[in-house]
Amino acid sequence: MQIDISQYRFSELVDVPSFTRMLESFFLATGIPNGVVDVDGELLSMSAGLNACTQFHRVQPEAAERCRQSNLTIMHDLRAGCVAGGLCRNGLMDYATPVVIEGRQLATLFLGQVLHTPPDMAFFRQQAAELGWDESAYLASIAAIPVVDKERLQKLMAVMVEMAHMLATSGLARLRQNVLEHKLGEQSERRIQLEDILESSPVAIGWSDGGARIEYVNQQFTRLFGYTLADLPDLKAWYRQAYPDERYRETVVQPWVQALALARQTGVQPPELETDIICKNGDVRRIVVRPAWVARRQLVSFTDITERWQSEQRERAHDAMLEMVARGAALGNILNGIVQQIETEDTTARCSVLLLSEDGKHLLTGAAPSLPAFYNEAIHGIEIGVGVGSCGTAAYLGQRVIVEDIHLHDYWKPYLSLAQQAGLRACWSEPILSSRGVVLGTFAIYHAEPKAPQLQDLERIAFASNLAAIAIENRRTQEELERRAYLDYLTGLANRRYFFEQAEKELDRVRRYGGVLSVLMLDIDRFKLVNDTYGHKVGDLVLQKLAEVCLASLRDIDIIGRIGGEEFAILLPQTASEQALQAAERLRVAIAGAEIPQQSGLPLHFTASFGATVLVDKDASMDILLSQADQALYQAKAQGRNRVCLYRAQ
Repeated sequence: MQIDISQYRFSELVDVPSFTRMLESFFLATGIPNGVVDVDGELLSMSAGLNACTQFHRVQPEAAERCRQSNLTIMHDLRAGCVAGGLCRNGLMDYATPVVIEGRQLATLFLGQVLHTPPDMAFFRQQAAELGWDESAYLASIAAIPVVDKERLQKLMAVMVEMAHMLATSGLARLRQNVLEHKLGEQSERRIQLEDILESSPVAIGWSDGGARIEYVNQQFTRLFGYTLADLPDLKAWYRQAYPDERYRETVVQPWVQALALARQTGVQPPELETDIICKNGDVRRIVVRPAWVARRQLVSFTDITERWQSEQRERAHDAMLEMVARGAALGNILNGIVQQIETEDTTARCSVLLLSEDGKHLLTGAAPSLPAFYNEAIHGIEIGVGVGSCGTAAYLGQRVIVEDIHLHDYWKPYLSLAQQAGLRACWSEPILSSRGVVLGTFAIYHAEPKAPQLQDLERIAFASNLAAIAIENRRTQEELERRAYLDYLTGLANRRYFFEQAEKELDRVRRYGGVLSVLMLDIDRFKLVNDTYGHKVGDLVLQKLAEVCLASLRDIDIIGRIGGEEFAILLPQTASEQALQAAERLRVAIAGAEIPQQSGLPLHFTASFGATVLVDKDASMDILLSQADQALYQAKAQGRNRVCLYRAQ
């Protein structure tokens, strides 16, 4: 049944309030403002804006005019029917793309107020001065602008346009279905005329007679589900095949059938049913079943909403994952949630997340709730490489690996017995990549039978790996921030605050239980000369080498920290003065023997001077001990450097 698309507006095909909520969710998830305008220029939906535009660009006349000119340019470029965009004179990127349904533009999607690269604060500082804005407030609003590279922005825009297209197309299909049902009600019961109409319908349709015998299914029904009329003699046979779970038939399908009968008796609109239907090939489709009565026949249409439903489910999974991240949930729990989402979409799948170890050579189990424990234990810590199953190969190559039949693939020969024990026959593995393209791990989908992935399977595994990448990167960022709060960024040693925190704990232990301890201070000799002669990059290498030498020489119980530029402090628990001097001397010799390779071929050598002190007064603070060690260090410098001196009270 043909409908002239020009008779309808975008707002007639799409539930605008629901679409507005979707745009707002997109803004909350990405920080990118957006909106939709129909072909007549009417604003249908718009998310919240950013402070840079709402508080500055749109309220100052000159800046507002720049925005208007940018919009005019974009609208002019849109006449070509493709994505338009560019840099506004206010310094932000704006984009727009048409929403085209069956060859006709019904709306325009705008995404804007973004940057492709970190902001040039000098430009925006000058702009603030020119337009009389408060500099600090304006620069703060600019810093909040999302930075999204052009390729990713175009992908996000494509997703939003596809969603709008899908919703509008679904609405158009509903209109066509309504027109079709109305038309059928007016038609006579001549079978040939009815079948001619239904065979050309884009909606899957079937009908049964009053005795529940299925008389007809159209071509779209067979294309969608795989069943022919010969497969379905009556409604009971259809229910058994479409809903193989007996409990589901009893608790969901049967009450719905009873409600249909009651609706016919009372003359009310029969209820719809949104449900999963099992296709002939085993695929699962999310369907809205809409029944209607035409004379003595029950006419049923089946609208496939699988893509929309999966998109909604994935959006919920994405939001749930972000919420778990915000709550600081354990990474394993987040990854388990992602795995369970994919296993819900495909009930025949069993999934796993493997994480790449810190050395980048082994895979560690991150989440695999549906795989046998013995299998997870066997592959935990496995070394990556070509031929190491699907996941080991995918992690090594950084590429997707599809194994349709484990029994026949070379990659699985060393692990065939293990896979057979676990009941696994197919394994598709997707590398989990960071935002910089670095392998973080793998996401795998297993099946109990040989199976080649369909397009929706590849989309599913890509979605899962991207979601896992966000969770893993976020957790690593949190761990790095926590590490930086305690450790010196350059040397990896305890920073001044953390050194004092650990040292005070050791002092308290000695005061409470008794014992001895010593403190060393060391300073790199003529470090300024090293920086002036070789540059700060080489100076950093010297600091790192010194830290490396110290860590290799000290005991596990010793506490070392970088407390100044080239100054380091070491607390030696359970160490008297003689032992402290011996430890300092060992360090001094080791440092003097260290080398920093140079392009000239001659390695750079450096030395350090040491001051040592021993805790005598149990009430002495860490500041006092460091002051004593520093005085001894000054004495070592005065005596010619590259030596160890012990503090002696005057």
